[in-house]
Order: sequence, then structure tokens, then C-alpha cells
Amino acid sequence: MAVFTEWGEGLNQQAPLQEYPRMQLQRNSFMNLNGVWEYQITEEKASPKGDGWKKIIVPFALGSKLSQAEENLRPDQALWYRKQFSYKPSYLRTWLNFEGVDQECTVWVNGIEAGRHEGGYSPFSLDISSMIKYQNALVVRVRDFRDTGVYAYGKQKIEHGGMWYTPSSGIWQTVWLEDIPEHAVHDIKITPDYDGRQVFIDLAGDFSQALITVMAGQELVHQGLTDDHHYTIPIEHIHPWTPDDPFLYDVYVKTEDDLVRSYFGMRKFSRGYDSYGKIRFCLNDKPLFLNGLLDQGYTPDGLMTYPDDHAMIYELKKIKELGFNMLRKHVKVECRRWYYHCDRLGILVMQDMPNGGGPYDFKQTAVWPNLGMRRKKDTVQNKAFGRVTDVSREMYYKELDDMLDMLYNTVSVFAWVPFNEGWGQFDSEKVTEHIREYDRTRLVDSASGWHDQGAGDFDSRHVYFLPYRVPKDDGRIHLLSEFGGYAYLEYGHSEAEKLYGYKKFTDKLALDEAVHNLYERDILGNIRKGLAGCIYTQVSDVEDECNGIFTADRKIIKVDERKMRKMNLRCLRRLK
Repeated sequence: MAVFTEWGEGLNQQAPLQEYPRMQLQRNSFMNLNGVWEYQITEEKASPKGDGWKKIIVPFALGSKLSQAEENLRPDQALWYRKQFSYKPSYLRTWLNFEGVDQECTVWVNGIEAGRHEGGYSPFSLDISSMIKYQNALVVRVRDFRDTGVYAYGKQKIEHGGMWYTPSSGIWQTVWLEDIPEHAVHDIKITPDYDGRQVFIDLAGDFSQALITVMAGQELVHQGLTDDHHYTIPIEHIHPWTPDDPFLYDVYVKTEDDLVRSYFGMRKFSRGYDSYGKIRFCLNDKPLFLNGLLDQGYTPDGLMTYPDDHAMIYELKKIKELGFNMLRKHVKVECRRWYYHCDRLGILVMQDMPNGGGPYDFKQTAVWPNLGMRRKKDTVQNKAFGRVTDVSREMYYKELDDMLDMLYNTVSVFAWVPFNEGWGQFDSEKVTEHIREYDRTRLVDSASGWHDQGAGDFDSRHVYFLPYRVPKDDGRIHLLSEFGGYAYLEYGHSEAEKLYGYKKFTDKLALDEAVHNLYERDILGNIRKGLAGCIYTQVSDVEDECNGIFTADRKIIKVDERKMRKMNLRCLRRLK
């Protein structure tokens, strides 16, 4: 039986996901190209046939229900898209923007190659000013090597099942046009300095001067004119950003002929000690217990793409209502609007780098670690983790840097996770330093789960089958970064073919009681011993994995909501 979310059931196929995608650099000029496109699949080196085109709903990827094109793309094939659209060119520069295309693509506008892009999780933009006309033909050619190439693929696998999910291909986020003036702001980098009561603004663009205005609601905080692309904003009386009070400042940058809007939050992420001498995660120099969920970001109808902006908002609000204060976005980079909603609603985010590389040795990445052998060396010579070629490792760094650039301004992201459970792991100490050189404002969970080399800010462990015990203090934050995973299938609301989970239940009341007891035993009892945070697996059911708090269609919450909230509040108070 096909399962849909309520937003998928009410999808407007002609105009899905119409919201402005890039909230950290907003303009009024915007044309959304989502809706009905055409596609066809060819052999790798073949061209599309004139009569071979079929309907597809963009931005839902090939293979998803909402795309209406539930085909699979083989690694030796090419996926072609085409779209006819009208436009009124002007004296401004016209840019074509893709929020996500999985995994590599080439783009033509009116028969002229506009550009190419590698990497399925990062947005990219192409200047098509010399190609755009009143009537236009857009063609996109996509290759997707799934889990057989050098690109990041996250949870997608050709041989899916269990913890691995159905692969999808092609355009999976919004496609849009924007007109930009000559003296435009092309990029903005915002770095809050909480201790110094100031904010550093770095701008990229072809302009001579910029007027920078900062507002706190209706109150003018600062205004200044600069002819430099680096600017410092003093903020004498700061309003801190926290999950309980997610206050955001608005920033306006006006050049000779451009006006963009952005925002920032004044917050500081660090590690420090509490009054009992236990090391903690600190937000704005105050210890805060990290109480979160593992978030895969999949829906049964859109796969990696939420069917509607309101679907994201509903889910995030409900997570907050349940008493959670953070999410670990697991081996996936979400659309930019998702992070905007976390910023404004007040949900901390721990961001994973999507995994990739060649096949992993199942024993070294799954079996042996659960038997206690968790410190395998991750030098580049170790073939067990899959990153054995120079090309594969170079692509990892490229996609990592793309993710860091994309999310640098995100207020809610407090930590980067370069590797999970050894999947594609290599030289984690060097990778950790690479991240630190780029971003000194956030923490790093160097190797989540196991094969930790002692780097980073977290002693980060995944414990599913045994009671959790706080390890010996090594100066890092003790984080139970995955636990639970209790499975229960709510028939008619998930599509599991074979129930997968770390402990299975056939009675929902028994599931609820087991989750409650697990928190009593492994979480509440360990907080004052040094446990600084916990991340329950997981937000929602995904295919065979029926261990979510939500069912796959988000229509049912499988645990008692009041009981869950009460437990989470107890965890937060236990730290005080």
C-alpha cells in the first residue's frame, strides 16, 4: 500500500514548493521553475529521442512517488530533463539556480552549455544572461553513480533495505531564476563574535560601497557605510539566541543598485565545566544538556524532498513541543529553508557530512564495533572504510567544503560531523583540523560512533545493545550520539517490507514504556556522572526502519507526547 503525507496528498503539481529558497541572501527578484517538466533515460553516451519524453514533477527526484516517475537510474545511464518557459529579459544579469541535483549534471539554455556541477547535496548558480530569451528551452543531463562512485550518497543504496534506503536521482530541490544588478552582492559571510559583542561581515561582489543596516525587530541597532568588503558591526547590548528565545537580527546590505536581506543570531558554542567539574556543551557560556533526535530527512512520498514547506514546519514545531532541543541531521544536507526554520524556531543542529566512498567492510564498520573493537586506525591505507583512491578523497574534501560554505551562516548549526561509524572515513584528525581552519566558531564531532582517533570536541558513542556507561574523562564532551532505535510498525502508516530496528515491539504501549525506561536507565542516571547529551534514533520511520517517534507519513506519534515532554524536561533540569 502506498503511503503519503497529508502534504503529499494535497500537492499542487503545477507549482510545488514555491517559497524563496535562500533566506540568508534574499532579493525581491525571483521566478520559481518548479512544476511539470519532462524527462527520459538513455544509455550513458546516447542522446534523448524526440518521442521519448515523459512527465515528471520537479523538484521531486526520479524514483519518488511525488515525481510521478518511479523509475530507477542505473549508474551506466543518463537522465535528461527539459523545460520550456517564458521570461522577460532585462538589463540585469539573470542567474539560474539549482538547490540540489544528485549527483553530477550539465545544463544547457537554448542550446548553449551554461555550466556543470558535481555533488548532489550543494546548491549552485549559473549566469545565463547571454542565453536567456523571451521563450526558452532548458535541458539538464544528470549522472548518478549511487553508491558505486566517488560522490557522497548518504543513506541511498542500490541494494537497499534495513538501514539503507531507496536511491533517487536527479533534481531534488527547487530550481529558480533571479535577476541581479551590475553592482550585486554575490555572497555574504556572517560571523558573530559573542564575547566581543560584534559581528564580522564579509561580502563578495562588484560594488564600490555598501550601506549596512542591522535591525532588532523595529529597532535600529547599527548603520554604517563601507567601501571595504569586510565590515565589523558593534552590538553593545546583545540579545542572545537560544532554543527558548531564538532571537534573530535582520541585516540589510545596499550597494549602488542592489539590496539584499540576511539575518544572524548572537550565540557562542563551546565546551566548559559545570559546578561539579564535569565537561559540558555550553551555549553562550552556560552548560546546556543536548537532548535530541537523529534526523534522516526522508518522507515516503518525496524521499529526500519534503513535499511542502509546511511539512518541515509542522515536524520541527512538534519536535520542540515534545521537549527536544536539537537534531542531528544524519548523513544528509537538507534544503536551505529547513535550516532557516531551525534558526527561527530555536532548534540546535548537529550537521553530518553525507558519507560516500567505496564498499565498507561490514565487520569493521558494524560487527566488531558493537563487540567493543571501536578504535581501528583510519589512515588512507585502510581499505575497510572505502576511501582508497586519491580521487575519492579529493571529492570528499570538495563536497565537505561545499557543505561548510552553504551552512556557515546558519545560526542553529553548532557542530560538524565529518564521519559516521567509519563509513568512508579517512584521516579524521586531518579532516578535523581542516574544518577548524575554516570555522573556529563551532565544535567538531570527529568520528561519530566509533573508530574515534581522539580528535575533535566529543567522545561520541553509539550504544544500542548494552547499557550506556560514561567513559573516562579525556577533556572532550561525552555525547551518546545514537541510542534507542526501538521499532514498532503502525500498519497503514509506513511501508516496511521487513521490520528493521534494534529492539522490536508489537504493542505500542509496551514501546512507550520501554522508551521511558531506557531514558530512566541510560540518560537520567548518567547526566550528573558526565553525560552531556543524547540523541535518540530517530525522528520518523523510513522504509524498513520503523524506529521513529513519528510514523513515516507523520500522521501518528508513537509515544505518549506528554510523557515524552516530561522526560525531556527532567533531562534538562538534571544538569542544573
